[in-house]
Amino acid sequence: MPLNEYQAANLANWNDRVPIHWDSEDYRIQQFVSDPEYVSDAIRFDRERDELGDVAGKTLLHLQCHIGTDTLSWARSGATVTGVDFSEPAIDAASRLSSESGTPGEFVVAELDDSPNILPDRQFDIVYTGLGAICWLPDIKNWAKVVAHFLKPGGTFYIVEGHPMMWAVSDQDHGDQIVLDWPYFEAAGPLKFDEDKTYAGDGTIDHPTQYSFTHGLGETITALIEAGLQIEFVHEHRVLQWQAFPMLEPAGNGLWKMPKGRENHLPLMHSIRAHRSF
Repeated sequence: MPLNEYQAANLANWNDRVPIHWDSEDYRIQQFVSDPEYVSDAIRFDRERDELGDVAGKTLLHLQCHIGTDTLSWARSGATVTGVDFSEPAIDAASRLSSESGTPGEFVVAELDDSPNILPDRQFDIVYTGLGAICWLPDIKNWAKVVAHFLKPGGTFYIVEGHPMMWAVSDQDHGDQIVLDWPYFEAAGPLKFDEDKTYAGDGTIDHPTQYSFTHGLGETITALIEAGLQIEFVHEHRVLQWQAFPMLEPAGNGLWKMPKGRENHLPLMHSIRAHRSF
């Protein structure tokens, strides 16, 4: 399936990020390789809250898996994992991490919309989407259809993601003011950014242009329902896994929160669990 101009720009941008992320302290590749008990921060967040539940013995598909640290963390939790990403260098890195860490996982190059054609007749017990993923997708309804397509009857979908309200807040320093700079709802077109740095590691991105898309929480939930999923819970979290804007303060365990006395002012992440009916 040919890529449109937004997908092509994002692909070039994410291809450039792969070697930077591989070498970064944030992704902790060497720790993953040397410590067979290590799991990524995102998966540890779920384990501490037990939101997805026991994955042992289950098949799990991770959409937009990047270099596979979360995917293989689910494997270390007992799942049989498959990761899908549109970046070939990212999939190569994920396969390398699987080999070097001795953690089994299958990794497949596929753009999300085309993934049902690349993995025909495949269904999974669990479909998972992690942090910072759906903002790269223009159509949340089509994403939800892909999720439903891959779920076995009775299968579980789980997402933990930055809250769309958090994404709407300015990342500039406005003192103690919460300033909304970005759209909350899904818009007609993308937001364009030109940034030659990435969020993890040092290095310069040769293709700095990127396009992101906003999706309101209600739009995301409704898309999943319309795709045939039954919502089990929607949780809004007061912590975040990175310092998205200057006023956030350390919350322990690598998490960040709103300043003291304002912890209830803004949701920072959300998680959704749903299942496909039998």
